[in-house]
Amino acid sequence: MSTADVKVDVVATGAGVPKQAKLAQILSILVSGVIALAVSSVLADGQSVIILKPVKDLPPVTNPALKDLVSHETVKNGELTEKYVQLKYNLAELLGPGYGVGLHHDQSGHIWNEAGAEDHDLAFLIKDLGIDAVMAAVPSVISTDGLKHPVHFLGCKNLERSGLAAMSFGFIAEIVAVGMVIFHSLMLAGMLDAKLGKAFSVLVWTVLVVGFLIVCMLAEAIYTTNWDCDQVVIPNIRLSDHFDYNYGFGFAIIGYISAVLVLCVQCAFTSTKDGEADQPAPSVTKGLIMVVAGVVVGLIGAVVTSMVVLAPNGALDANQASVYDQLRANWSSTGNPCEGQRPWHAGPGDKYFHNTDCFKDTVSLTLEQAGSNVTKGYKGGLDAGSRVPITEEYEDVGMCAVNVHWHLGSEHLSVGQYDEKGKGPAVNNQSRHNSNADHPDLRRSLEAKPVDYGFRCHHYDAAKPEYTTPYEWEYCDKSTMVGETYEVHWPHSAAGACGTEWQMQSPFYDGVFCRDGIITIAPLNTFTTVGVQGQVFTIVNDEDHMPPGNLMDHAWKDETHWKDVARYTGSTTGTTRNNEVCSRYTPITWQVDRTCHKVSAKAWDQMCKKMKEQKDDMSDDTHAHGARAFATQKMVANNQQSRK
Repeated sequence: MSTADVKVDVVATGAGVPKQAKLAQILSILVSGVIALAVSSVLADGQSVIILKPVKDLPPVTNPALKDLVSHETVKNGELTEKYVQLKYNLAELLGPGYGVGLHHDQSGHIWNEAGAEDHDLAFLIKDLGIDAVMAAVPSVISTDGLKHPVHFLGCKNLERSGLAAMSFGFIAEIVAVGMVIFHSLMLAGMLDAKLGKAFSVLVWTVLVVGFLIVCMLAEAIYTTNWDCDQVVIPNIRLSDHFDYNYGFGFAIIGYISAVLVLCVQCAFTSTKDGEADQPAPSVTKGLIMVVAGVVVGLIGAVVTSMVVLAPNGALDANQASVYDQLRANWSSTGNPCEGQRPWHAGPGDKYFHNTDCFKDTVSLTLEQAGSNVTKGYKGGLDAGSRVPITEEYEDVGMCAVNVHWHLGSEHLSVGQYDEKGKGPAVNNQSRHNSNADHPDLRRSLEAKPVDYGFRCHHYDAAKPEYTTPYEWEYCDKSTMVGETYEVHWPHSAAGACGTEWQMQSPFYDGVFCRDGIITIAPLNTFTTVGVQGQVFTIVNDEDHMPPGNLMDHAWKDETHWKDVARYTGSTTGTTRNNEVCSRYTPITWQVDRTCHKVSAKAWDQMCKKMKEQKDDMSDDTHAHGARAFATQKMVANNQQSRK
C-alpha cells in the first residue's frame, strides 16, 4: 500500500487563550481579591467609616432649647436661688473621644439596629418615665456599655435604615468579589466557554460598578443629611458636624474606580471567541484607549452623581450652618442664644467647673487664683509654667466685652492706690465685713472667713462735699454710695456674641461662653480666649470726672487712665470663693489698672442706664457685688507683667 493513498484528518485544537485575555483575567483576579480583602476589613472594623472629630472641633449635639433639670445654687441679691442651666454635651462626652462607626457595627461591636437598655430606645424611656426623670440620666445612659448602637437608641429611624442598606451592599460586594476570584481563575485556565464567560463577566462587573457607586452616594448622603430622631434630647443630627470620614469611604471610592477599570479591561481585551483558531489578536493601542476613555467617563459620571446627591443637602454650600446652629437660631428667634451657656461640667456629671477646695494637705487643687496684689514688682508664688497673660488690648486679639459689673471695694491691691490704708464713708450698710484691712501683711490666712468688702482708695475726704453729697440714683441700685470705692470688671471673650444685640450678658458667664467650640479645656486655651479688664474708682458727686464715652463698653482709657496696667493669669472672683474654696474657672487673663481714679456719679448712673437698655437686661449687675478675700501669694501666678 502506498503512503500516497493514506488520508490523514487534521483536527484543529484551537489557539488557546490569547495573551491579552490572560493578562485581563489576571488583573481581574487581583482586583477581585483586593476588593474582597478591603470590604472584609471595612466590615470587621467598628471605626472604618466615620470617626469623631477632635474634641476641640465638636459642637454640642444636645438640644439647646432643653433645660438641664439638675439645679445649681447661685447667689442673687444676697439670696440663694436655683438656676437651671442648659443641657449641653458633645458626642465625645457622650460616646467617648475617638468613637467610630463601621459598615457593619460600631466600635462597641453592635450593629445598626441593636438598642440595648432592654431593647428600649430613648423615646420609649421618655414616654415611660417622663422627660423630667430621663433627661439628667441621658448622658450616663448613652456613655455606658449598656447602650448598644446609638443610632437605634436615639430613634434615628431613617439613618438606621440607610446604614443597614449600606451594610447590605457591603456583604454583597464581599460575596461577589470572592466569587469573581474563582470565576476569573477558571476563565484563565480556559475551563469556561468564552462567549458565556465574557457576557457573565461584563454583567457582574457592571453590577459591581453600580453597587460601589450606590455605596459611595449612600455614604455621602448619610454623612451630609440632616437626620431627624424620634426624641427631644437629640432631635436632629448631621454626621458631618461631628464626624470625619475614615478610610472606609476611601476604600469605597477605590472600589468603584477598580470596578470601572476591570469592566473596561474585560470589554476591551477579552472576546467571545477567545481560544478559537485563526482569531486576530486584539489591538493593544485600541484597547488601552477604550480603557482610559471608559475610566474617564466613569469618573465623570461619579462626580456628576455625587453633586446630584450633595446639592439637595446643601453640602456644597460653604456657608452652611450646622444643625446645632440651626437649632440655636430657631431658639434665639424668641429668646437669648447665650442663656444657659455657662458650663458646669467638662464631662457628663463631673462638676468640673464647680468650686473646689483650694488645697489638700498643702497641695494646690486648682490653678492660679485672683484677685492678686498688682503692685509693680509683686510676684506670685504659683508657677504658671508656659501660661502667659494676653499683653495686647483684648479688642486687638478678637475679643469683646460681654458684661460689666463691680465689687464693693477692690478685689485687687495696689500699694498707695487701693490698699488696707484706704478711706471711705464711715458707714456703708451694704458691707458685712472689712477684714481685708485687718492683715498688715496684705494677705489672707487659710483660716480667714469670706468678706464682702475689699480695699479702698485714698481719695476720700470727709471735708469735701464731692465725697459726701448723696446722688439721686435713677438707674443704679440705691445702695451705691458717693465717696465709696468700687472695682469695675469688664469680662471679655473670644466666644462672645460680638457685634450683635446679644453681646452684653448677665450673668457674665453666659456671655463668655456664648459661642461653642472656641474656649477649650483640652488643649487649655482659656487664658488666651477669656480676659477681664479691672479698674478701681472712687465715685464723686461732680461733673469734672466724666469719661469720654460710656463706661459700660470697656475700661476708661485716655492720657491719664489705663497707663499703668498689671497683667497676669488668674481666676474668676466673687464671694463664693476665698482662700479655702477656689474657682475652677481658671486660668484667664487679668489686666488691672494699678491707679485708683475718680469718676462722676452721673457717669456711673448713665452706665446703669445703658445696662438696663441691653437686649439681655443687665439689671442684676447694677448693684455692687461682694469682693473676694484677697488671694494668698502661693495661690497667685508668678507671671505678672506690666505696661507703663
